[in-house]
Amino acid sequence: MDVKGQQPKRQQEQQQQQIAESAAVATILVYVTSLQHDPSCRTLIAATTTGYATLYVLLGHVAKQQLLCSNDSDSSSWTFLLSPEAKSRFLSTVNAVVLTMGSLLCFTEWQTYQPEVEGWIGNSNKKTYPPLFAAIFVAFLHFDLLWMVWHRHVYKDVSALIHHVLFVGMTHFVLSGPYFLKPFAWLSLTELSTPFLNLRWYYAIAGQKSSNGYLYTSLAFAGTFLATRVVGYSLGLWDVLRSYQQWRSIRGLHAVTLGLMMGYLLNLFWAVKIVHAVRRVRQTKKNNSNKRDKIPNED
Repeated sequence: MDVKGQQPKRQQEQQQQQIAESAAVATILVYVTSLQHDPSCRTLIAATTTGYATLYVLLGHVAKQQLLCSNDSDSSSWTFLLSPEAKSRFLSTVNAVVLTMGSLLCFTEWQTYQPEVEGWIGNSNKKTYPPLFAAIFVAFLHFDLLWMVWHRHVYKDVSALIHHVLFVGMTHFVLSGPYFLKPFAWLSLTELSTPFLNLRWYYAIAGQKSSNGYLYTSLAFAGTFLATRVVGYSLGLWDVLRSYQQWRSIRGLHAVTLGLMMGYLLNLFWAVKIVHAVRRVRQTKKNNSNKRDKIPNED
């Protein structure tokens, strides 16, 4: 059997499968977006998704051009940007910063929800921040979900895939109201941990797991994750359940609440892994420090 002849054929079949799967997912996302009643919402989602995809391509193009013009001493950072995951993480950091700032604006509107039910079943004629940032949020999820599907042969994080599918569905439904304006403030704040996650990944692939930067970034990531996705999420979910009478008339919100609970379980699953990872980092750092202390000084 000609192994060399089989390899290009397998690669071609894999690429055809990638195209078919990505096209199917993209079609579903376009259809779901088209169901939004508000034309401006549809436009914002489509434009933002396209914007992220365009920026992704531009990052790779700029990196290639810079590599052609650079010398060996300053080419490492541009080579790094050629990595699909590096580009994806860069965009997720941009998205996280936007949503974190947006969450603060959403929190400032809590006092304006009069009567209180407007924080749960919004007035479509009233301009508020949550629908704006929710549209940006789901647009990034569209892009990232397509990225995961395209790269699923090498990127096999099933929990992240479940998270994205779950929140794409929930976000599209609440945008159709708009509903759950109040919860979006604390939900978008959970993106606070994402930049630290991505910086931690950079230290890891750069071979700097023993550095102080990796340790401090790991601690910052764990701290912000636990604060927003465990403690903050717990309080927010309790508020949703406590306010059941405010939104019980909308049947779809029962499914959204169930989805939020599933998202909470995902966060707890990740939290356990994060705590164990930080413990390993601290223990490794401590062991390395002890080894250095045992090395005798030579005169």
